[in-house]
Amino acid sequence: MIQKVMLFAGTTEGRLLCEFLSEKNIKACVCVTTSYGEQLLPSGENMEICTGALDRAQMEEKLSSFGPQLVIDATHPYARLATENIRAACGFLNLPYIRVVRESCGEEKNGSEMAVVAGETAWPEITDITQKIGGQEESRLLTEADSMEEAAKLLEKMEGNILVTTGSKELEALRGLPGFAKRIFARILPQPEMVQKCMEMGLSGRHIICMQGPFSEEMNYAMLRETNARILLTKESGAAGGFPEKLRGAKRAGAAVVVVKRPVEEEGCSVEEVKALLQNGGRDTGSDGRPDNSQALLSGDTSAAVQIDGGNTVPCLRQNISILGIGMGSADSMTEGVKKLLSRAGLVAGAGRMLNACGLTEGTADGRRVLCAWEPDIICRAIEESGEAQTAVLMSGDSGFYSGTKKLLQALEAYREQMKGRREVTIHVEPGISSLSYFASKLQISWEDAKILSCHGKEENLLAAVAGHRKTFVLTEGQTGEICAELTAGGLGDTLVYEGTNLSGPGETIRKYPAREYRREGMDGLTVLFLINDRYSRFPVTGIPEESFLRGRVPMTKSEVRSVILSKLSVKEEDIVYDCGAGTGSVSVELALAAGKGRVYAVECDPEGIELIRRNGEKFGCRNLTAVEGMAPQVLEGLPAPDAVFIGGTKGRLSGILEALRQKKKPMRICLSAVTLETVSEALGCVESFRLQNAGACQIAVTGLQPIGGLHMLKAQNPIFLIWGDLTE
Repeated sequence: MIQKVMLFAGTTEGRLLCEFLSEKNIKACVCVTTSYGEQLLPSGENMEICTGALDRAQMEEKLSSFGPQLVIDATHPYARLATENIRAACGFLNLPYIRVVRESCGEEKNGSEMAVVAGETAWPEITDITQKIGGQEESRLLTEADSMEEAAKLLEKMEGNILVTTGSKELEALRGLPGFAKRIFARILPQPEMVQKCMEMGLSGRHIICMQGPFSEEMNYAMLRETNARILLTKESGAAGGFPEKLRGAKRAGAAVVVVKRPVEEEGCSVEEVKALLQNGGRDTGSDGRPDNSQALLSGDTSAAVQIDGGNTVPCLRQNISILGIGMGSADSMTEGVKKLLSRAGLVAGAGRMLNACGLTEGTADGRRVLCAWEPDIICRAIEESGEAQTAVLMSGDSGFYSGTKKLLQALEAYREQMKGRREVTIHVEPGISSLSYFASKLQISWEDAKILSCHGKEENLLAAVAGHRKTFVLTEGQTGEICAELTAGGLGDTLVYEGTNLSGPGETIRKYPAREYRREGMDGLTVLFLINDRYSRFPVTGIPEESFLRGRVPMTKSEVRSVILSKLSVKEEDIVYDCGAGTGSVSVELALAAGKGRVYAVECDPEGIELIRRNGEKFGCRNLTAVEGMAPQVLEGLPAPDAVFIGGTKGRLSGILEALRQKKKPMRICLSAVTLETVSEALGCVESFRLQNAGACQIAVTGLQPIGGLHMLKAQNPIFLIWGDLTE
C-alpha cells in the first residue's frame, strides 16, 4: 500500500490529486512554486506544503529527506524544465515516477471549435488574416505556433488588440511587437509579483486583468469584446485549462486564435488513472484482477513498479539511451528526430568535436550533464552512475557509416544485460546524414556504384580500389596529399579528385583537380574525397597472368593453381591470412586483393623473395600486404591469429607450422601444396594427427598450349598436389 507520496503540483490536476490524497489520509509532500498556488491547496495533518521553485539539486535533497514511495508530476504541460528535473532526480534516486497529463482537446481542435464561421465575424476583415500571414486561400481563424517566439513573429504580421492568456512569464517574448503597451491585454493570476512584472514591461490600468481561471465561454467572449481584441493568444492548455471555452468564446467574438502548441506530446496518466492507481495500493489491476504492470508506474518513462511477493512494489529505473548521428557538424544538417532526442536528454556524451557542433560544453547546466567522452566503457559507466532517464550519445555523420556506433552498441548490450532486474534499459539508434550522401548531393553525383573506403586509423587498398572502380569515396584523416601522390605514382594521376572540407559548416570548401596536380590550399580540416577514374578496369582477383608479376629467379605458383588455392581457402574481405613460403608473392597478392579490408602476411626466408613480395605488392596497390622475413613457424609467434593459411613451402617443418597455428586457438581454413610424394605423405599424416575437418585433396596437372614454328603443341607442367581442411582445435 502506498502511504507516502511526493506531489509536484501547481495545476488543476495537482489540486485535484492533493484533495484526493488528503481525503484518503495518504501522507504527502506537495510542491508548488507560488504562494498563490499554496492558497488553493487543502490543508491537513498528513499534508506538507513546500512553496518555491526548486532546481534539480534541491529536488534531490527534498526527495531524499522525505523518502516517498511514489513521485507524481502534475506540473504544467509547458513547465518542461521542471518535468525534466523531476524525472532526472527520480532517476538518480531510483524512485517510482508518474507523469500526469491533461487531455489536449485534440478532437475539438480538429472539429468545429477551431473552424472559421464565414460571415459571422464581428469584423469582416478578420477573414483575411490568413492571407496576411502567408496562409492558404481557405479562410481560417486559427494559427498554431511551436513556441512563443514563433507566435510573436506571427503576431507582428497581424493587426488589432491581443488578449494574452499565456501567463505573465511569457509576455517577455511579445515586448518587441509594435504598440506593445497599447495592443496587449494580459490576463494573469491575481498575484502582486505578476502585476509588478507586467507594469515593469510597460502595461498598466485596464491592460492588466487579474483573475483566477479557468473561464467560461461567456467570460472569454465578454473579455474579447470589452478589450476590442481581434486576436486571442493562448496555449494548448487542455480541458482542465479551459481551452475549449476559449475557442468557443473567440468564435462568437469573431477573433482569430493563435495557439502555442505543447512542447512535446507527453505520455502519462490522467488524474482518474492516478487515483485508481493509489486506490489499488500502487498497482493497476487488469480485468482478471491481477496486477498489470504494463499500466503501472511507467507513464513518465523514468521508473517502473515491479510486483514482488507480498503485494509490495520496488522501483525499477527505466533508462532510454539514444545514439544520435548528428550529420556533418552544423545544426542545419541534423534531422528533427535527432534534435528532439537531444533536447530531452539529461545526459549527453560525445567527443569534443561532436559537443561543439551541438553548442555544448562539458559540465552540468540546467539540470543536464554533458560528458566529453567517446570510449564505450566510460560512457556506460556514466550512464550507470548518473541514473538519467534519457541519455544521448553523439556520433559524427550517420550512426551506421564508419562511426563508433558498432562498438558502443556492443557495450550497451552488455550494460543492458548487467542491469537486468534493476533497470529497464532501451537502446535506440537515430540515423543522421552521412558525409557521403551530403557530398554526393553537392556534386550531383550518384553514389550507389561507388567504392567506399575509410582511411581513419587503418590502411586501405586505395590503388586497387581506384583502378577497379569508376567512383571511389574516401574518408580521410587529412592525408589528401599522400593519397594523390600514391595515385600518381601508381599510374592513376589523371584521376579526377573532388575534395570536400568542413562540409555543411561555415568554412565549407569544395575543390576539383586531377590527382597529379594536387597542391595544398588553406587550412586543414575534416576532408572527404570523391575520386573519378574514367579509365578503370576490372582486373581479375585470381588467376592473374604470370607475366604481370615481377619474378626474378624465385619460383612462382602458376595462375591456374592460384585460382584453385583461393577457391579452397574461401577468403573473405576482412580476413587475416598467412602465406607461408610466399616466393615471389603471386599468391600473396591475390590473397590481399581478395581480403581487401583484412591483412595478408607473406612469410619468406629468401631475401630476394622478400624484395619481390614488396615490389609486387606495390605494383598491385596492396597496402594490406606485409612481407615477413624469416622461417616459419618461429616468425608466426608475434602475428595476429589468422582466418586462412596457405602453406606453399615448409622446408620440412609442416608439423611445427601446424602446431604453431593450433596455438593461436582460433578456427582457420588451411590449404597446402606439395610437389613430391614425400611431402604429400607427410601432409596426409598431418590431416589425421591434427584432426582437420572437411579435409580433401586433389592433384592438378596443367597442360598449356605452346606455339612451335607454325604449329601448336601441348606442353605439360609438373603436377601439383593440394591438401586442405579446417583446423578447429
